[in-house]
Amino acid sequence: MKSNWNIPYPYFVKQNELYRIETKNVKGEVQEIEIKVSRNAPVITRMYKHIERNEIHYEVSWENKGDSYTETVAAGVLASKRELLKMADMGLSCNDSNSKHFVDYFDLFIGQNEIPKVEMTDRLGQIKNKFIHPITSEDIHVMAKDSGESQLLESFQTKGTAQSWIDNVFNLIKNHPKAVFPIVSSFASAILHEEELKPIVIDVSGTSSTGKSGLLRLCASVWGEPEKYIGTFNTTLVAIERRSTFLNSFPQILDDSNGANDPKFIQPMIYQYVNTTGKQRGSLTGSQHTDSWTSLMITSGENEITTYANAQGVPARVISISNFSFANEGREFLGNVYTSCKENFGSIGIEFLRRWRENREKLLKELPKYEKTFLEISNNDITKRLSRHYAFIVFTGKVLNELFKNERMEIDLEELRNLFVEMSKSNKSLDLPLMELQNALEDIDSNRNKLYADFEPNGTINGFCHNGDFYFSPAYLKERLGVNEKQIRYLWMKKGFTGIFSNRGIEVDYKVIKKNKRAFRAVLVNKEILEKLDFDFS
Repeated sequence: MKSNWNIPYPYFVKQNELYRIETKNVKGEVQEIEIKVSRNAPVITRMYKHIERNEIHYEVSWENKGDSYTETVAAGVLASKRELLKMADMGLSCNDSNSKHFVDYFDLFIGQNEIPKVEMTDRLGQIKNKFIHPITSEDIHVMAKDSGESQLLESFQTKGTAQSWIDNVFNLIKNHPKAVFPIVSSFASAILHEEELKPIVIDVSGTSSTGKSGLLRLCASVWGEPEKYIGTFNTTLVAIERRSTFLNSFPQILDDSNGANDPKFIQPMIYQYVNTTGKQRGSLTGSQHTDSWTSLMITSGENEITTYANAQGVPARVISISNFSFANEGREFLGNVYTSCKENFGSIGIEFLRRWRENREKLLKELPKYEKTFLEISNNDITKRLSRHYAFIVFTGKVLNELFKNERMEIDLEELRNLFVEMSKSNKSLDLPLMELQNALEDIDSNRNKLYADFEPNGTINGFCHNGDFYFSPAYLKERLGVNEKQIRYLWMKKGFTGIFSNRGIEVDYKVIKKNKRAFRAVLVNKEILEKLDFDFS
């Protein structure tokens, strides 16, 4: 324990133990006696002031049987007997008998000592005109709330240099635009706040053993040690919220969407993430503080992440890189990817942030040109909504080329433009109503025993063949489409996929047909879309 701390009266330290002087009246004479408070004599070595909220934490240090202990706790812990008892789990000799003395002791200690004041935060990234990086922000203490955040914090390490990362990591994949785009997205996440863009998901999908997990390690290596940085879909909404809050500006990277315990979790996860705030929760006195973030999420899986969601808004929040693979690479390629990530990480991200701060005003002037280009080549409503984010990521590629031209970092921006055009043409998830229609028709086609043609099937009726036309059963659509049934059916009707009829002056997509003297409501699918999708129920 440092000797220059002022131990407040009536407390004093003897042999690293805390004592208290108490007065006692013995036969009319006042005597001072020494009462042992605790076998530990803690001192407050730092005061941490939260840079976002009016919160104070204290760093408490003590010795116990030759070992030194240091813990950081909220100010309220030192002011409450009940909360102080929890410090017994941290190794402090605190119990029911002495906790009230500790409350008094800490209050007096704070009042009589000049305790060094340090700014602190419990998350990273852009906060109140400051960008917090655990390694470079030496004047601000980053405090992890739990073990998961501690692991994330520990992942922000460096190995190798910016040049070695370019030579040994980026140059491995620079000829694979579907790999370059997510890696550039990892850089773009840290400066997304510059344009006040909302979060969005970059999803990489492809068959097994094509290198998707290796690609995510490349993305994570921009900022730290990949093994500790990358998360999984075997998690909960609350865990995603806390992880996103802590990372704030840094990318949220999750591997293997197929590993989700419940695929239904993915749709609300996407909406929670892109809406930039956590769940609003009440407290005994009002509402709790609501967390927020501004970053990009990078995910991988064998299936496109949009296949786990049936809401029309999801494709407009996901840039899908489908059919991913490191084409024409030898067997040793993926091994080289993993090895390169283990030897080179973190340094490139720090250098990128430093150079960006020095050149940001000049570079940002070029962004509108990219936004205009990708808006003009968008061919539907969904790609138009995605175009600003895509443009910002390609703009970040231009920034990287400019900032690291001496290190010969060369990102082919034209290939990234071509990737956007390819995505617009081939990605079925960009037209969710069409995708839902095709999936429903495939289900009917594979279960024709539930199709009412000449004979009524036993049990459930999913569809009808009637006078050369095909119809859906409304009950089947309600069960299949769930809460999005009305929205999807309305879009089918407006896009001309299904018929339009009138019911008391209101446009509807169903009519009444008669089969074997029974009347059924049925949703007509137009023959043109059946032919386009290559279905024949005749």
